[in-house]
Amino acid sequence: MEEGSREFDQFQDHLWQEHTLALLHNHGIGQGLHDLSQIKKIWRKHKLQWMQRRPMEIPEVILDLQREENREYALRCLSSFLILRREDDPENYQRAGFFLFNSCATMTILLQELVSAYWKMVDGSLTVRETRRLGNVLTLFQSVAANNETRLKFVQAFIPNFLVPLILFESTEEAYENIRGMSLSVIGIICQEREPDIIKWAVDNNIVEICRRGIQIGGELSKVIAMHIIEAILQDKSGISYICKPEADHLLKNLLETWEHMVMVLSVNKDHSPRLLFHIIRCYVLLCTDTRGFNMLIDYLPEPITNNSFQQITEEFPVIRRMLEQLLMNTGKVVEVPFSRRSKSKYPDPIEDKLPSQYADSCTSLVVANEMMPLNSIDPNTESCSLGNSKRDSSLQKAASKGKENWSDLWAGLHDFVLQEKNDK
Repeated sequence: MEEGSREFDQFQDHLWQEHTLALLHNHGIGQGLHDLSQIKKIWRKHKLQWMQRRPMEIPEVILDLQREENREYALRCLSSFLILRREDDPENYQRAGFFLFNSCATMTILLQELVSAYWKMVDGSLTVRETRRLGNVLTLFQSVAANNETRLKFVQAFIPNFLVPLILFESTEEAYENIRGMSLSVIGIICQEREPDIIKWAVDNNIVEICRRGIQIGGELSKVIAMHIIEAILQDKSGISYICKPEADHLLKNLLETWEHMVMVLSVNKDHSPRLLFHIIRCYVLLCTDTRGFNMLIDYLPEPITNNSFQQITEEFPVIRRMLEQLLMNTGKVVEVPFSRRSKSKYPDPIEDKLPSQYADSCTSLVVANEMMPLNSIDPNTESCSLGNSKRDSSLQKAASKGKENWSDLWAGLHDFVLQEKNDK
């Protein structure tokens, strides 16, 4: 029995990070970064089939949480079930979250476990076994946060607020870093649906600053999840208004300085997950949608963003390349060394090939100067691009339509526009 327990604990240590990231919505770059199939084989023969025999097993194990002598075993069984069955059996994963939140005294018991573990973290007496026990509690919180029926009630009860001390606890030990990442993931799961009431909770409880501190003191896992949370808040109108309002000037400056430092580090240290760079660039692009955020970003945009320091990553991950190109378009920046894909294009570059200035300026006029409209939001069917010439409007609309996919195609559309102008003359 003890040997099986040790094997499970070893399995959990490997799977916690992958499970935590998998709970967050995939933005198109996670494929191939974390292959869970090989890790799952470690524990495939030990799957908890007793939890799958009949539906009543889940609430029965939840009731075991109320008995102190059975609590650790019940936490471990529920956690392993949720980890292994989240993708294969989403219905029971959702049911488990509902039962956990609505069963008598379960949330109180889990909070007692969390507070007890935190005080042991503070005095340095938390053992490896107790760390895993705390991780099992956080896995149960993840399930409650993922359930559509319990998510808002979970937040309104301010249970996620108890996770803040775990996030801000400063330690470089791997066990504590896993706890920090899992605590952040609970908030990430809550915020990623961008429900207005939840974003309001995040704003009112200073979650942006907490995530920024988590970025500073945490490892790569914590950084990625914290950026995911900030990105979700920026995607909400009230969230970005809060971050960019004059009263929160210090918050926006601190965020930009933190991101700038991360970009500088990432440009030197190539051994990092592309997820982190992706989320940073996305946050930059989102800031461009706010006038004040855009003006601040111009002063804090890191040099590696514009000097093609991430060429290898952009070649490997097209989604990052497209996001970076959109950021450069929005800010009016031009990379000092062109992207390799662009250099192979048969179409001229308006800057490098020294086309007439009015044509070079046409590409930036497609992004409204003050509002910084993203390139992919331009509607080619609109009546006018406000350049004062119907034929020119039509050509630029076609250019914008071609440019929806990538930067190089935009140059191609503008090139056609230049040729048409010459032919007309």
